[in-house]
Amino acid sequence: MSIRLVFLIFVIVIFAAGTGFLSYSQSTGIPLAQAYTDGNVVITQVTPAGSIPHYVNITNNGNEAIDVQVGDVLISNSSQNLVIAQNDTINKNSSDIVSAYCIQPTQRAVPGVKLTVNGTSSNAIIQVIEGSNPNDLNNVTNTQVQIFILTSGVNFYIYSGEPVAEVLNQSITYTNYRQTVAAAAAALASKFNVTVNNISSINQNQTANSVDSLNSFLNWFKTNTGI
Repeated sequence: MSIRLVFLIFVIVIFAAGTGFLSYSQSTGIPLAQAYTDGNVVITQVTPAGSIPHYVNITNNGNEAIDVQVGDVLISNSSQNLVIAQNDTINKNSSDIVSAYCIQPTQRAVPGVKLTVNGTSSNAIIQVIEGSNPNDLNNVTNTQVQIFILTSGVNFYIYSGEPVAEVLNQSITYTNYRQTVAAAAAALASKFNVTVNNISSINQNQTANSVDSLNSFLNWFKTNTGI
């Protein structure tokens, strides 16, 4: 067994253990869904259509901290449905701004609209989010498009809803956007070991390949340490 392979296995094991520890250590409050059911949280859309990522304001009116997790889903009949893109703890009687991605391309976000908590997204979407770099516009745009593909297919309609707003907001052409869709589809195919033509067959709860998971960890590490 080569030294390189041994090192790779070691890093993967450390990554798995570290992720579990971080997940446990960051869970310092009650789940967002429970807080919403108890009537102790108000979630408001902050950013307009075309923003990537979007931001929501979460106000905790309760007496316990709220544990916000990547993958928490927020919905609205009059605005964009969203999936939370970062882990956060909202202390009692306080509020915080949290990032999120859109779920459905045909909808548009409307600032000021109140959002409802509605369960958790698929593992596939969570993995896509965890592999993104929030400090890179091209990367988060690709991540947003990957989520659109997972929810609406490779050939989702780009001439309505959020895609139109994203094109206008970034001052790009629809040709540029279609190129982003193609790149996002290729990234998804690689992540989940399928062909682009078979992306629709992705089991939404399957796990990405180990090399991609390692790359996601390294990306997360660089983002959070500045290395």
